[in-house]
Amino acid sequence: MLEMVIDSIRVSLMNYQRVVVLKQRGSDRFLPIWIGSPEADAIAVKLQDVTPPRPLTHDLLGSVISTLGASVDHVVVTDLSNDTFYAKLVLTLNGGGQTEVDCRPSDAIAVAVRGGYSVTGADGEENWFPSHEEAQKFRENEGLDATDERYEIRAKVPILVDESVLEKAGIVMDKDGGTDTPEPGTPPKAAPAHKPLSKEELERMSAFTEFLKDLPGLEDLGETPRSGS
Repeated sequence: MLEMVIDSIRVSLMNYQRVVVLKQRGSDRFLPIWIGSPEADAIAVKLQDVTPPRPLTHDLLGSVISTLGASVDHVVVTDLSNDTFYAKLVLTLNGGGQTEVDCRPSDAIAVAVRGGYSVTGADGEENWFPSHEEAQKFRENEGLDATDERYEIRAKVPILVDESVLEKAGIVMDKDGGTDTPEPGTPPKAAPAHKPLSKEELERMSAFTEFLKDLPGLEDLGETPRSGS
């Protein structure tokens, strides 16, 4: 399993489809996942520390889990099959032990971001914040390099991805901020040293990277996550 951080939420001006972009911690490999508008909004309000007047569905889910004496240990994107991503919530139970709950990646991420964020300070200590924006402000005030993996902002509830998913759909950004789109019949750079992807997988990935090129501001990966940007 590979740990991911939330890079941003993007929207296509062509069809208004939302995408949450995950970044492999300490790497230039990204995983874009199509998500619905409600889930994108649910993630964005926590990234920006917006408190709705009434609990949203994912707030309710978190409250139910904690009220029953359990906690979310981590979330994981487990598989990609027929262009559909699959995920699980891994819960630690009150009496000990763990259990897994199948869910969509968008719901898993929306639950994970409700646990808060951490960023390591210059003194090497982890500092916790309720929102991504506050964690970013702390990093900026400390003068920490945002490109240094030691200072990447992490969800308190770890967001993990199975390596096989990154092999299929991970995208490496080149130095100019563009995607390294594979040539037909050539394995993508996101999956070196692994068996070549099938023709069907390559075609799906090429279509996805073409979609990413239409997303406004994608060359500015690493900015404050935001919805509708």
